[in-house]
Amino acid sequence: MAAGIPARLTAAQGRRFGLTVGGAFLVLAAIAWWRGHPTTTEVLGGLGGVLALAGLIVPTLLGPVERGWMALAHLISKVTTPIVMGVMYLLVLTPVGFLRRLFGGNPMVHMAHEASYWKPRPENKRAGNLTRQY
Repeated sequence: MAAGIPARLTAAQGRRFGLTVGGAFLVLAAIAWWRGHPTTTEVLGGLGGVLALAGLIVPTLLGPVERGWMALAHLISKVTTPIVMGVMYLLVLTPVGFLRRLFGGNPMVHMAHEASYWKPRPENKRAGNLTRQY
């Protein structure tokens, strides 16, 4: 995943990465300042300021930083994806299964029609005698 990022980004790619991630860190720093966490504000504000300035001044040199950022994102997704999918299964699919069983719906069970599992078709709906299928 992170191997596809080149060592040197184009100016537009580096600027987009630096300003986006730097801006996100600056927003988090503002929230930390508002909540009264001075050390967190300094750390996040410093990271955000450095990334935003690098995105404006030297955007082509942010390739290694973006590769590291995407590698971290890949590692985090290895943990969060199974958790999110498990929660979705438990909160969405399990109740739907219980409701289907409660109201008698089961797509795997087919009711036999007069001692056979064939579905009866009216005579006028048949497509000929099917002797020449090919």
